[in-house]
Amino acid sequence: MSGEPRTLVAFAEVAWGYFRTRKQFLLSRLAERGWNVHYLEPVAAGRGNTWRPRQEDGVTIHTVPFLKTSTRQPLYNAAIELPLVRAALEGIAARAVRRALDAAGVGPVDVAYVSNVYAAKALSPAAPRLVCYDFNDHPLQFAGVPGWANGYLDRALAQADVVLAVSAHYTRELATRVEVPVVLLGNGVEFARFAQPEGPVPEAIARIPRPRVGYVGKVSHFLDFNVLEHLARCGGFELVVAGPLPAETAAQVAHLRTAPHAHVIGELPYAQVPAVLSGLDVALIPFRAGDPFTHGINPNKLYQYWAAGRPIVASPIADMSADGAGLSFADTPQAFERAVRERLERPVDPSPVRARALPYDWDRLAGRLDSLLRTALAAKETAGRVSARDMAPFQKDSEAR
Repeated sequence: MSGEPRTLVAFAEVAWGYFRTRKQFLLSRLAERGWNVHYLEPVAAGRGNTWRPRQEDGVTIHTVPFLKTSTRQPLYNAAIELPLVRAALEGIAARAVRRALDAAGVGPVDVAYVSNVYAAKALSPAAPRLVCYDFNDHPLQFAGVPGWANGYLDRALAQADVVLAVSAHYTRELATRVEVPVVLLGNGVEFARFAQPEGPVPEAIARIPRPRVGYVGKVSHFLDFNVLEHLARCGGFELVVAGPLPAETAAQVAHLRTAPHAHVIGELPYAQVPAVLSGLDVALIPFRAGDPFTHGINPNKLYQYWAAGRPIVASPIADMSADGAGLSFADTPQAFERAVRERLERPVDPSPVRARALPYDWDRLAGRLDSLLRTALAAKETAGRVSARDMAPFQKDSEAR
């Protein structure tokens, strides 16, 4: 425990039972450090939602009917195009938040940790002393996001006392949109888990002939399927794609499966991911090169791949340095093929690759977040605002790029 107990309520855009994201890694560690953490998740079928509070990883989780976009319900999607419907749904969510916190005996809320822009109206019932907006994913980046979503981002940012940005790229962008401090807090990895995986390579991977190159993560619309199909057809290695298969890319995935060297595994438990990576010879991040949203991201998988000692071939990532060994950039299907073949022909020593991930261990990042939130909260309580000077000790990104 690093200080007096404080209460943090997370207004989240993904269910706790979805694949592991930055929020689960950071918030569970804040709970270990003495924070009373409550996680307000949206409704998500098949992801562990219950209408009763539940405890996982030291965090109390509540399901709240937050406004959502791009659902699988066409009538719902059509209805929320009407401002009055959206306002009604937001009101329902706000009342649900108050009921959930009251039922759990949550008194004063010290910190509202916000990553769901559609939950901004629900902050009022919580009456937090400090609002921290965590900009991990750009809320406009997802498939099917409506044009009115940008207004929700503006409203969420306007309520923030401090903003966290996942990358240097987004730190610069957000500094032009808000007057409060913006602090870079990147993504990370459970280093020991990935550097020393438990158990053998899963059978679904082990039975695929080597060499294997692969992407492990959500199979989203961010992926460049032209790259994946090219790699799956050119021969000389097998392509592995493992991760959640959302409806948005079902057609592309179905076509990819027809390629002779493609192996689409689907979602695997997080506990198996380190062993999956140990079974790859080259790891991929084949996002759409030049896309304004993919260029500025800072994906967890980058650090997971490094901690596993896997050389990476990726589409260009802003503010990241390629070294031709642990990280190579490619922006066309042919460039990906050349980089993959080079890495297969000239294997790298995994030790220096792993060393690139060590500064990004989630324990270290959570410790930094703990200190940041306590400092910001003290500033807000004493001065009524969080200043750039208050956040100056955290502005230097301590994790070397």
